[in-house]
Amino acid sequence: MKLKKVVAALAAMALSLSIASTVEAKTVLRMATDVSRQDTQSQGGEYFVKLVAEKSNGDIEVKFYPDGTLGTSTAIVSGVRTGTIDMAIIGAVNLGGLADGFLALDLPFIFKDKAHVYRALDGKVGEALFAQLDKVGLVGLSFFENGFRNITNSRKPIVVPEDVQGLKIRVPQSNTLVATFEALGANPVPMAYGELYTAMETGAIDSQDHPMPALYAGKFYEVQKYLSMTRHGYAAVPMVVNKRKFDKLTPEQQQILRECAIEAAKFQRDLNSKSEATMVAEMEKAGLQVNDDVKLDLFVDKTKSVRDAFIKEHGSEIVNLIVAERNVQ
Repeated sequence: MKLKKVVAALAAMALSLSIASTVEAKTVLRMATDVSRQDTQSQGGEYFVKLVAEKSNGDIEVKFYPDGTLGTSTAIVSGVRTGTIDMAIIGAVNLGGLADGFLALDLPFIFKDKAHVYRALDGKVGEALFAQLDKVGLVGLSFFENGFRNITNSRKPIVVPEDVQGLKIRVPQSNTLVATFEALGANPVPMAYGELYTAMETGAIDSQDHPMPALYAGKFYEVQKYLSMTRHGYAAVPMVVNKRKFDKLTPEQQQILRECAIEAAKFQRDLNSKSEATMVAEMEKAGLQVNDDVKLDLFVDKTKSVRDAFIKEHGSEIVNLIVAERNVQ
């Protein structure tokens, strides 16, 4: 009887050690974003979590924290660099201070359309940008998107550059966007996203520019009359991971993260494009007047100085790579 008890105890101990070993073997990664859980970026993040779990057979677990749970965009970037956060889905504008190539993505009218964007970011442009991140402790995996920026205002439809003159337009903390609207004769006002609705409601600000998801989520159509499809800038959203953490993974685990990040980016972009059409239709029903008759050639000419100034300060490498992909079939 004693022997049976000893054998049972040993078996239980072995099972316990086996379970403990399995738990210790699992790789757990914390991934953050500052956007809402309802945003397509977060939905793409959830899809990435699912893909990684499936392709790694549970060996890698990604714990996802949307809604700014782990801090603002600035705090998230800092956290991923120091390693307190392992991964992030974060707007490219937040990386421009670390790797100036990302600033080129904000240049006015540098992208022809989304097909051009995807050729560039999924090819040589993306490779060049991610190479710059290596020096600041980050590894780039793929590019999600927020989409093309368009202008809303409370005065009139925007068709030619002269329609922008004199507008008090809110901009994020982006020197390129400030320079763009100054070139168009507007009065750009840097302001936090959270303050924007009230500023437009009270008339302190006439105008704003955002990709469709942010415009819709902020309900800016309630306090603006006109949406003009200027598509003057594109907001890319890279997925990045802490370099020290990534380097400690096995080659197989690294490959899983890369493949899943690329697949999740394609999923998110498709979802975003479909959502944009629905958002525009719903905002029109709410009374927003949508104008797609914008003389883009005139806007390109008017903002050429912004690209020239960027090249003078930061060089032409990334710009040339983007332009080279413009008309590739």
